[in-house]
Amino acid sequence: MREKATYLHYHHELEVGWCVGGTGVFFVEDKVIPYRAPCASVIYGGQIHIAQSSPNEHSEWFFVNVDERALGLKDFPSHTAAPIVSEEDPCGREITLLTSMLIDELRSGTQNNGRCAAGLLQAVLCKHSRLSGGLSDTSSWRIAEIAPAVSYIASHYAEPFNAEFLARLCGFSEATLRRKFRQAVGCAPLEYLHRVRVEAASAMLRAGNKTVLEISEQVGYSSPSSFNREFRRLAGTSPREVRRSLCLKE
Repeated sequence: MREKATYLHYHHELEVGWCVGGTGVFFVEDKVIPYRAPCASVIYGGQIHIAQSSPNEHSEWFFVNVDERALGLKDFPSHTAAPIVSEEDPCGREITLLTSMLIDELRSGTQNNGRCAAGLLQAVLCKHSRLSGGLSDTSSWRIAEIAPAVSYIASHYAEPFNAEFLARLCGFSEATLRRKFRQAVGCAPLEYLHRVRVEAASAMLRAGNKTVLEISEQVGYSSPSSFNREFRRLAGTSPREVRRSLCLKE
């Protein structure tokens, strides 16, 4: 288990993660993805990312950085369509299981564990390439330009702040920040903030251990009506409908 990063970063190597506890939001390039344990992450070299636990929670992740070439594997193209996979779909279930086995093998120190890990990693990447369905079309340098603002939003999305503050973090004017945000993530800074809050709320709703009102407050909304309005606008349904559908599945 590695100390949690507090800023957007990238690795030259492939990073594979296995989450065994908690909920939160994973930021990968221009994507904001809710997660709930058990799940796995597959982050390719050069992809800018950060994971953030839900408010007042601690997520438990195990990460390994792997040089595929050192393990004798062929190069795999970088995908971002599915950087986080869960057990909710069959292929995601297989990747999560293989990832847990991979990390356990690398940590075991047993005989021939490197050879076994190489085979498991090959299986993870093959399965993931089928699930992703496409190459990344995001320019990492565009994300890097607004990294101070995105990193701040990732860690402080439940707190009040404005676009002027985010612009100062990046050393831009507000107009320049809005333009660079649209180029990098497809929306304005405060719209991105709402997106992060709604995705964080989605992860917490699926965990099922907090009320809708508690979630509303913890992701930064001052009133349930504003939370419901933004959630429905971005998710196409209401928080209570999400909770109800999960209860029906169970």
